[in-house]
Amino acid sequence: MRHAMAEAEVGDDVFHDDPTVRLLEEETAAVLGKEASLFVPSGCMGNEVSVSIQTKRGDAILLHRDSHLVLTEAAAITELLGRKYHRIDGDRGRMQPEEVSATLAASAAGPGTIAMVEVENTVNWGNGSIYPLPQLEAIGKAAHGWGLPVHLDGARLWNASAATGISLSTYAAVADTVMVCYSKGLGAPIGSAIAGTKAAVQEARLARKMFGGGMRQVGVVAAAALHGLKYHRDRLPEDHRRARSLAEAIAATPGLRLDPREIETNIVIAQIEEPHDRIHAFVAAVESEGVRLTPFGGPGRFRAVTHMDVDDAGIERAIAAIRRAAASMLKAQP
Repeated sequence: MRHAMAEAEVGDDVFHDDPTVRLLEEETAAVLGKEASLFVPSGCMGNEVSVSIQTKRGDAILLHRDSHLVLTEAAAITELLGRKYHRIDGDRGRMQPEEVSATLAASAAGPGTIAMVEVENTVNWGNGSIYPLPQLEAIGKAAHGWGLPVHLDGARLWNASAATGISLSTYAAVADTVMVCYSKGLGAPIGSAIAGTKAAVQEARLARKMFGGGMRQVGVVAAAALHGLKYHRDRLPEDHRRARSLAEAIAATPGLRLDPREIETNIVIAQIEEPHDRIHAFVAAVESEGVRLTPFGGPGRFRAVTHMDVDDAGIERAIAAIRRAAASMLKAQP
């Protein structure tokens, strides 16, 4: 990947004149089955640009209350763009089509009209949960039945496809715009893309500049994303296997709680037993052994993500460090 970056041919992407970026955009659009795509610095910007071109100030977005758009990007969506959220529940970040349909029907008759439906696949806060394709398609059909666009936050769509065998284009067909992230799973240091129609992508190009995302000789970065897109998707099942091994070990560790059946891809979210305020001490103890976890998603909860830089030996190191930290904490409790 670094070799590809060093040899990348570059141009000025603000003028759509960087050949490496253009090749990346063409190949990304092709695998997603869309007319075009646009390279953006981050997944957050990709989501926010997609919202900005398909809704207007004051509009509401229907989405799960635990979506990335709510829990990480709220300030940009509500304060900068002036959009509102209509949040509903669902199993591990996945909305039910029936509730989506009922909510859209109620919204059409009242104030705060919903103007977009957003889904996330896989779901970050849902332990990397995958939307079943029929469920996703039914949500898309409900939204389109009311003439509303669907945006798919597919930062980890690569993982959903690798775990199920369902093509990226089949998942992407549900949505009008799709965001994918090259640094999630594919190992690139930076970069995401928005995919959709040629008209939508052209509008997104203008909005990207408004967000400060216009870039110059950025082919050196696009080359890393292109390398990941070509060569790193086939290895994703290795990450999923290692995540399941880690989850099973955590579930069997006294003082920790996790249902391994919830682990479908590469995200493992678990919880320490009470008192939950020991989470930071627990994470620090694990990190002192060279294994980094993140306090995440509620009291006492932490997250681990497997990726291409963590091999089987790394998983065994992580398991050993987690078990030692848990044993030490339990011993220290009154």
